[in-house]
Amino acid sequence: MAIKIDYSSYPDRERRSAFTTSLIPESPYPSAGVPVPECRKIAKSLKSPDIEIRYIEDILIKGIVIFSKKESFSDKIPQIEAFLPHLVSWMVTDIAGPSLYCRKEDREEAYSYFLSLIDRDEEMTKRLGIVTLMSEFLTQDKLAEELGKIASIHSDHYLLQMAGAWFTATAYTKFPEETIPYFMRLDENIKKKAKQKCRDSRRISSEYKERLKSI
Repeated sequence: MAIKIDYSSYPDRERRSAFTTSLIPESPYPSAGVPVPECRKIAKSLKSPDIEIRYIEDILIKGIVIFSKKESFSDKIPQIEAFLPHLVSWMVTDIAGPSLYCRKEDREEAYSYFLSLIDRDEEMTKRLGIVTLMSEFLTQDKLAEELGKIASIHSDHYLLQMAGAWFTATAYTKFPEETIPYFMRLDENIKKKAKQKCRDSRRISSEYKERLKSI
């Protein structure tokens, strides 16, 4: 039987629910009004991701349980695949992906898997791949392959465009010289958003912000 999580004891739920709902208008599920740190605590107390889905928090907790489970990545893949239809909001992809537990010996397998998600048809599945790569696998040796995938994205989906821009801006923050040639290859909408993120960043020097003006 699926686990039905009781959120009734958490304070100030009505106000929090209204705020969270305003952040995720794309979600078909309402918010229970529970903060993400509390969702992480709940997830840590559960052994199974078999959760009854009524609220967006149920999906968040389910994703955290799946991604953070201490097991081999090959065992995790079928569970992630079964979870993909629950990617109903940016909040789900952006919380589940960075929750990933991955053993050192599984990192190449995990990297290849999340990179392959960018080739899928579903926009939010692509976003999950991008966010997880950014949080777990954004390294200099992987950079060219990852940015090549980002440059292959052409979509009108706003949340996917933002993910591509977020990845590119983060890469530029860490590896500006290696990243700058890829700006020319980006979809125009992603490029504009990435440049704006770079301009807004306090972690990028004035010199490197200035260099973006010529692109």
